[in-house]
Amino acid sequence: MRAQVIVVTGGIASGKSTVSKAMAGKDGVWIDCDVIAHEVLNKSDAIARIVRVFGKRVLTPQRRISRKKLGRIVFSDRRELEKLNGLIKPFLKRRITDEVMSVRSSSAYIVLDAVLFFQYKFRFKVDGVVWTTAPFEVRLERLMRRDGISRDEAAARIVLQENLVDDWKRADYIINTDRPIDRVERDAVRVRDEILSRSLHSRKRKITNGRRW
Repeated sequence: MRAQVIVVTGGIASGKSTVSKAMAGKDGVWIDCDVIAHEVLNKSDAIARIVRVFGKRVLTPQRRISRKKLGRIVFSDRRELEKLNGLIKPFLKRRITDEVMSVRSSSAYIVLDAVLFFQYKFRFKVDGVVWTTAPFEVRLERLMRRDGISRDEAAARIVLQENLVDDWKRADYIINTDRPIDRVERDAVRVRDEILSRSLHSRKRKITNGRRW
């Protein structure tokens, strides 16, 4: 029997990792697509494509991709970000699919943390999609603190990403993460349990505007 797949999606600094970790708990497998993207960026074929488009200025002295240098370029220009997404999408989509399929028959359930879930149009079935969200100012402060960047740079990243992605509202559930972490984690577990409790024979996904938690 295949493991059920729960997708957690949403914008940068919206609390995806907190929700995903809580949902995975001790029994589930948490697949973090941001970690996979980091790995994909430094595969030799991906490096070659990225350097052809963005030049050697994005390389570290060890000739690996510098996410910091690349980020400064793509998060300041929508066209540049679209170029990067187009370059790595084939590699990333294949790698994520392989990861899901490799654990699907041996896991209780899978939590897939994926910003661009809807854009990638994966072929494997999922059992529920959760959208994490928080007010702009909250996300701004989180991003500044997490990445050590200026307020203007953090704001530009949030706005640019949201201008590119407009389908998170298609998720089945919405979790607001602008609350005490223990409450967010309880909500995450509650949503997870509701998704997992659905009958295997009645898992017809109905994408709505989302039930708010």
